Parts: sequence; C-alpha cells; structure tokens
Amino acid sequence: MTKRWVLDAGALIHLEKNPRGQVYSACLKALKAEEPALLPAVVLGQVWRPGSRQVGLAGLRNVCDSVAFEEHDAEHVGQILAASGTSDVVDAAVVSIAIRHSARILTSDPRDIRKLAHSIGATRIQVIPI
Repeated sequence: MTKRWVLDAGALIHLEKNPRGQVYSACLKALKAEEPALLPAVVLGQVWRPGSRQVGLAGLRNVCDSVAFEEHDAEHVGQILAASGTSDVVDAAVVSIAIRHSARILTSDPRDIRKLAHSIGATRIQVIPI
C-alpha cells in the first residue's frame, strides 16, 4: 500500500505552470492506486483565483479528496505553530493533515514544511520537493 499525498500551495502553483508535470502525474498515479491525493480546502483557498489559467487546478480538484479545515484542525495547527515559532497557518495545516492521514507532502518549500513537522516530533513524514 502506498502512502497518500497531501498537496501544498506550491504544488498547486507548480500544476498551473506545468499542467502535465510532476504534480499531475503524482495525482493520477494516486488515483489509479485508489488513494486520491488530499487537497486541503485551506490550500485551495490560498491559491484559487477565478479564471482560465486555473483550468488545470479545476481539473485536479476532481481527482483529489478535499479535506476540510475545522475547529479541531485549528487547534492542532495552533500547537504546530507554537512549537515551531512560525506563523504560516496553511503550511501547518498541510503538516497536520499529513500526520492525521500518514501521508507524504508534495511541496515547493521542503525546508519550512520539515521545520513544522520536526517541531512536534513528526520526523517520519516524507517531504517530497517539486
């Protein structure tokens, strides 16, 4: 069984620039394995802008599982931010979701993601740079 992917904002931006690139391929492979990539709603909110340039992102939404951001998520994100001494709610949400789903993170910012994960002892999370 493969681990699921969690996409961060950088992965979505990468998809916009490379519609058939690494992010698209990883998401299709995950879908075929019946383990769709996880798309945090908070990440989508950070990147989504109406318009034709986001056709690839609109399509990606159809092959990913959306992950809501709820009160219990906010509490865990706050714990991560306090432990790391940082303030990026969206990146901390990505780490929180990866922990909850035992998932890998596809990111353009591996250094910051690792810092967040390591600050709470989640050193086994795979962080895959794009």
